[in-house]
Amino acid sequence: MTKTRTALYRLFDAQDTLLYVGIAEDPKKRWAQHAADKAWWPQVSRRDVEWLSDRGLAEEAERSAIEAENPIHNTRHAAPRLSNQEIASLFAQYKATVELERQLRPKVKQAAGQEMLAGATVSQLAKLTGLTPEYFRRIARAEGVERLRPPTVGKLKLEGDPS
Repeated sequence: MTKTRTALYRLFDAQDTLLYVGIAEDPKKRWAQHAADKAWWPQVSRRDVEWLSDRGLAEEAERSAIEAENPIHNTRHAAPRLSNQEIASLFAQYKATVELERQLRPKVKQAAGQEMLAGATVSQLAKLTGLTPEYFRRIARAEGVERLRPPTVGKLKLEGDPS
């Protein structure tokens, strides 16, 4: 099998928005095909071309570029786009989740203080809630919960101290 030099090209509009990523052995011929059948073609104002040593490498590079850069008009290899309704629903769900978290936060703080006074550790509470251990350390300090061990991070080593 002979290796055929292949171009990986990116097409941009005047605002530098990535419109399309493709590959071709003859990019000018491929662009003429796009011009004949793509409604978005008149938006193209800049073309970047990178030559690769063979088509297989170009296909891999094309797939990676489409997945990573998400050009507007690629459908093959592209991440599925959400509809306006899906986006609105996603944002509404997120807003509701944030509001619920705001409502639960004071209750979680109160329960965490009680649990730490009863012997629960910040690590245990962090695992149960998904919050950081530092969040619970702050609650412990505010509630006057005694530490089970001295802090190990941020200790200053005194001059002449062998430890």
